[in-house]
Amino acid sequence: MRLSSLEPWDLDADFFSLWEDKRLMPHLHLPLQSGSESTLKRMARKTTPASFRELVFAAREVKPEVAITTDIIAGFPGETDEEFAETLDFVKEIKFTGGHVFSYSPRPATGAAKMKGHVKPELRKRRNHILREALDESAKTYREKFIGRRMSVLWEAASEYGECGWRMEGWTGNYLRVSATAPAPRWNRVDEVQLTGLDGEKLMGVIQKE
Repeated sequence: MRLSSLEPWDLDADFFSLWEDKRLMPHLHLPLQSGSESTLKRMARKTTPASFRELVFAAREVKPEVAITTDIIAGFPGETDEEFAETLDFVKEIKFTGGHVFSYSPRPATGAAKMKGHVKPELRKRRNHILREALDESAKTYREKFIGRRMSVLWEAASEYGECGWRMEGWTGNYLRVSATAPAPRWNRVDEVQLTGLDGEKLMGVIQKE
């Protein structure tokens, strides 16, 4: 079982005792949106960087290698250089294992669209790029920790791969994308896989014999 996106204010430290059930995968998607307290207030988000940090630390205390992914908005109305720097610093501090960055886009009849201080599109784009780079770097560091380990992988896709047989694509419990070859398709099966290296955003591996 894998949890979908959860709002941070809906959780407390006791929630993580659910991981005592081995069927629940060690992955959380917690939308941050901003690492600046003042920006979060304008967004009407019911969280603060401090409470978000405490939640992440509580999760990692129970599952030290839990995968924590997030969503961030770049260039929300009124976002100053200082507020953006706070978000970037917070993203680097938390060391997310992945996530999405969205440039703010005005929506008619919303409170945000009526706010003053809209960030210019080119600046939104630049901030988006900087945040993506920070997320990509922490995600890469997280993946690299697992090279050399043996992990269970659920295969979700298979494609013919010439003389090598089949190229399998799947996920570990902590949401690491893995690719390996097999003589026959193994879709919807779980295999033990020795992780051997990194190819972009994928870990490469060798399926271990049963």
